[in-house]
Amino acid sequence: MSFDLFKYLTTLGFIYIYGRLVLHYGEVFWTYMWDEEILWKSNLEKPRILFLLTGLGVMHLISFARTTITPDNYTVQILLLLAFSSGFYLAVITWTYQFRDSIQVQKAFPALNKNKPKRENNFHLEISEDQIQKLYHGLIRYDLLNYDKTSKQDLKNVLLKNWDAHNSKIHFNMDGPSCREFHDYFIRTFPKNSLTMKNFFETSKLVLRADGKSYKYNTIIRCTPKNDLIERE
Repeated sequence: MSFDLFKYLTTLGFIYIYGRLVLHYGEVFWTYMWDEEILWKSNLEKPRILFLLTGLGVMHLISFARTTITPDNYTVQILLLLAFSSGFYLAVITWTYQFRDSIQVQKAFPALNKNKPKRENNFHLEISEDQIQKLYHGLIRYDLLNYDKTSKQDLKNVLLKNWDAHNSKIHFNMDGPSCREFHDYFIRTFPKNSLTMKNFFETSKLVLRADGKSYKYNTIIRCTPKNDLIERE
């Protein structure tokens, strides 16, 4: 009768893992049966169960393969033993302090992200109600704005509110050079803003052409601006 080292080691591995399972979850089951409060830490137990199932799955698969194949080649036996050891490691690591601390740290990062203030996507523009009204009527006067689709409130919402806080759009009757001149005029007249050309015409998706399509930043930036577009009197 020959001594089978592989079978001996795998049997010890199964006894250890299943013994830990019985001790740990047996206590949980006993507490449940006596209607006592169960201290179930789902943020720790769910990853633990996942690792345990994966590790035990690998261990059982390798054990079954060993009994089915029974290779005479020592290299294959060593590879099978290493594969079994990797499954054992996945299962046994769940009981270590390193695993518990790692899971707790990973759970802490989403909580920090949730408490982080949401970034405000707007143009951070300082402009008064009278200035908005003057700008609106000036755009209509020179036929640079489609007033049928853009009200003064729409213009105000786009300029002052967060991009996702309203459904307003600005519909311009401007070509590329006119857009370039309008942006240059605007940032000169209202210098306290974060209104870049790309954010205004493309990223915000709030400024549209006369046909309802979005402007392209690369097209506008290559245009030569017209002169005194808004300041014409």
